[in-house]
Amino acid sequence: MTTNHPPADFHLPLRECFPGVWLASSQIAMSIPLGLKVKFSRNMVAVLTAEGWVLLNPVRLGTEGEAELLARAPFKHAVRLGTFHGRDDAYYVDRFGVEFWGVPGKYSYPEPRFSREISEEGPFPVPGAKALIYKSGLLGECAVHLPQHRLLVTCDSVQNYERDPLVSTLGRLVMYPMGFFTPCVIGPIWLKATTPPGGSLRPDFERVLALDFDNLIGGHGTPKIGGAKEALARNVARLR
Repeated sequence: MTTNHPPADFHLPLRECFPGVWLASSQIAMSIPLGLKVKFSRNMVAVLTAEGWVLLNPVRLGTEGEAELLARAPFKHAVRLGTFHGRDDAYYVDRFGVEFWGVPGKYSYPEPRFSREISEEGPFPVPGAKALIYKSGLLGECAVHLPQHRLLVTCDSVQNYERDPLVSTLGRLVMYPMGFFTPCVIGPIWLKATTPPGGSLRPDFERVLALDFDNLIGGHGTPKIGGAKEALARNVARLR
């Protein structure tokens, strides 16, 4: 068991976006050249089930935030949706013994190992939810569809930034010319890293667009409540 876990980052007050679907938006810093750091948001979606909490894109919370969720139910499952996330997964596995889910592939955080692998045909810890795996990419990533809320939960594949208070001024200067502030943008850095030479992820995104959703919560940014499918469709149309 690992005990040297990263501390909780600053996060905004927890927010219930839909019945039983809570958002925790934290702030994370990333180093860039010249010794500078940009700050931006990193999100966890916590879904309350009869068994307990299912944490999508796990983020460690501060003492008060953690207690707020635990007062309602125990943590039962943690689900890593994307390659570049995983900073706080070991905390939930070691501290709470959650069942740890993920898509096979390359990862920035090789530990802990998944106790359950996500497949589109297999079970998922949120009843009624469907996982859609980006099969054309080089990296392990999936999106989760919660049909009862017409909600799509993503990691780096789709992000939305609207008046995000957790993005620093330097972050805005760096991210704006990369196109991050386009509504429901396909993550520019992620897309470049996962698209195979001469390949395209357009077939995967067309499968995403076939789902019935109108709302989106990405692994970064702010929720897009209403109009998410239309905004994403405009970005998919630009893919080769």
